[in-house]
Amino acid sequence: MKRISILLGIILLLSACSKKPVYPEAPFDGSSLRIELAALPENKPVFFTFYSNKLGINFFLLKQNGNIESYFDACGKCFNRKLGFRLTDNRVVCRACDVSYHLDDLKDGIGSCYPIKLKGRVEGKTFVIDKKDVLEGERFF
Repeated sequence: MKRISILLGIILLLSACSKKPVYPEAPFDGSSLRIELAALPENKPVFFTFYSNKLGINFFLLKQNGNIESYFDACGKCFNRKLGFRLTDNRVVCRACDVSYHLDDLKDGIGSCYPIKLKGRVEGKTFVIDKKDVLEGERFF
């Protein structure tokens, strides 16, 4: 009986760690996603989801030294597992294979399990991602 309890505990732990993360829905005005710059802390990725026909497309924004970069929450190598990244000690870590990158190195875009770049721009006090650009990432989710 004790063995079964331990086995069930391990199964529950592993299944809980392998679920796709859920993030706040990105503000959408009908043609683009618009995130207030004031909502983005320095040196900490902020994750969002955009829904297209019930499919959640996850992405994150990273503000460093006043610049903002955007990435799909998917990597070039493991995106088919649909697990994305997690933040650990100023590093984004692939949930599928545990490859990690320091936040300072993300803009370099080097590596096989690297976050996939998402096109976006600053307009006034808002970071804007056009709907067509976020939809280009549907295949990753």
